[in-house]
Amino acid sequence: MAKKSSNGGFGNYQAGTFSVHKRSSSFQFEGSYTYTRNLSDLQGYGASSRFANEFGNELSDPFNPGLDYGNTPFSRRNRFLATFFYELPFGKGKTLLNTSNRVLNGIVGGFVLSGVLLFQSGPFMTVSTDSDPSGTGYNLLFANGGRADTVKGISPYQGQSINQWINPAAFNDPGDSIGRFGDSQNGAVQGPSTKAVSLSLLKRFTITETTRFEIGAQVSNVFNHPNYATPGNLNVSIPQGFGQITSLQVAEGAGPRQIQLTARFSF
Repeated sequence: MAKKSSNGGFGNYQAGTFSVHKRSSSFQFEGSYTYTRNLSDLQGYGASSRFANEFGNELSDPFNPGLDYGNTPFSRRNRFLATFFYELPFGKGKTLLNTSNRVLNGIVGGFVLSGVLLFQSGPFMTVSTDSDPSGTGYNLLFANGGRADTVKGISPYQGQSINQWINPAAFNDPGDSIGRFGDSQNGAVQGPSTKAVSLSLLKRFTITETTRFEIGAQVSNVFNHPNYATPGNLNVSIPQGFGQITSLQVAEGAGPRQIQLTARFSF
């Protein structure tokens, strides 16, 4: 879907989704994969790696909006999300140990396993500079820098690590008053991806027909996979700490593994 805003900005959003659904008396599964291309010039020259506001920044050059056209910061190209709910097949009325007596059924029956699986590619980010290559004072006016220059033939991900997620040798500071804008696009690089599996295991005890007790454990990021946050500094004018990651993601259960014990009494 393409959309042109009232200030002359242009956005182009395209996406495809594939989903799978499975339901039975004891099992439910829903999974979806989404591929997204979200491009726009609405972020403007001073977009840096974050949204400045709901409507984006001013265009670098009103006569050449294509200068600012690129991946919308923090959009994701690929995303897979799945949820499931499974009543384990043990105990009275189940596939296994169906003839269990009351004591054995109380031990092996009533278990419910559920979970959320999230896998997505990293967010798009912009490499910036404090210089004013156009000589227009644009950067100083909006106080959040312009785009850097790219160095041809050098990968921005060469030698990638948490200490240098983006290769500083792949970008240059264009300097001041050279009569043009930096040639690095908005959203030219990607941050770390997300891989998070969260699980919950409940044990149900039926006391009477209307009374039930549940205990369980919920574990977010059960494999404790380190999901790194985006680099704090992507400004080539500040070489110290450029591309360095200093924190972890926290949204959607992607943070460090956490275990929560639960109990519930229903009547």
